[in-house]
Amino acid sequence: MPRVDLQEMLKRMVLKDEELDDVVLPKEEVMNLKEGARWMAVVKVHTTRRFGNQPFFQKMDAAWGFAKGWTIRPVEDNLFVLQVSCLGDWNRVMNDGPWIFRQQGVIMEPYDGVAHLNTVVLNRLHDWVQVRGIPPLFRKEAIMRDMAARIGEVLGVELYALGASGTSFVRVRVKLDVNKALTRVVGLHPEGSDRMMFQVLYEKLPKFCDFCGLLGHSDTECEDGVHDKTALQYGDWLIAPMEDWHPQTSGVRTGATTRDDSRGGKGGGRGEATAESRKRAQGMTPPHAGTEGRGTAAAAGQLMLMDGKDNPSVKKNLSTALALEANGKKSGVLSPVKPDPKRARMTASNTDEAGSDEERRQAQ
Repeated sequence: MPRVDLQEMLKRMVLKDEELDDVVLPKEEVMNLKEGARWMAVVKVHTTRRFGNQPFFQKMDAAWGFAKGWTIRPVEDNLFVLQVSCLGDWNRVMNDGPWIFRQQGVIMEPYDGVAHLNTVVLNRLHDWVQVRGIPPLFRKEAIMRDMAARIGEVLGVELYALGASGTSFVRVRVKLDVNKALTRVVGLHPEGSDRMMFQVLYEKLPKFCDFCGLLGHSDTECEDGVHDKTALQYGDWLIAPMEDWHPQTSGVRTGATTRDDSRGGKGGGRGEATAESRKRAQGMTPPHAGTEGRGTAAAAGQLMLMDGKDNPSVKKNLSTALALEANGKKSGVLSPVKPDPKRARMTASNTDEAGSDEERRQAQ
């Protein structure tokens, strides 16, 4: 049945008295209702593929590891309303991303509980991004905000970030437009001087295309999937070394025993879950509100780290990385970071991609 545009219908309708007899809410009740809508967000997975709600709830339960109670309710296909119970959990879910489910980005935006859900724009993915090689003279917040605006909507700037590798760089928190190709370099051109180009590295990304640079699919899924290697303009060299990630980036936790894939995000988004959330994910404690009767979650998927020399995805992007490096040497700018075998993309086993037998039955 086609959807009806109520506003257009109202322009033509002659309403009866009964239809004009509104329910009037006192101001106090309205205020109480608004208070009850605190820490609420609209959630969507950036994918065109279908998936079961229960596997999604279970994966994100383990990934988020909330301290207090929370609810998530499906509104329509691949659209959910999430609500948490404390400020700490709200900051975690909104600031520690990007969150990833089955290699796809989980998009979240605050929701007031009143606006029509179709009016909430869900096309931004929060991420930490590094800009490498900026000279100290130009490390000014206003300049860096202007440069970072070429990458995405700027939320914050850290002018002198220092990674565990000892490298200093500018780190920015941005909202990436999932409908635009990833930005690989940003430029600065002081009048009277040569143009300078600086490499952009992302601290964590869902699946993206090495051909077109868009999030949500791979190059083998782009157009007919057949592309000459020389046409691949993007690759794993866009991912920052994991040791240089921001401590709040999902997947980097003090004392964490597992790590997410830097590109693909197996495990739901964060490498560490609390003991309580792990028990919930295994069906050992009662489920949270909104996932009643969800059953036993899948066992953790087995991840295989591919060494860089055996990883064709790294090989096919070396030419692009070397071309950028040559350009950097000519302009006198710090050359881009070379691909690091330790952060080569990790490929999940079929067990993790498809989930357990129970997840597969639910997804069907």
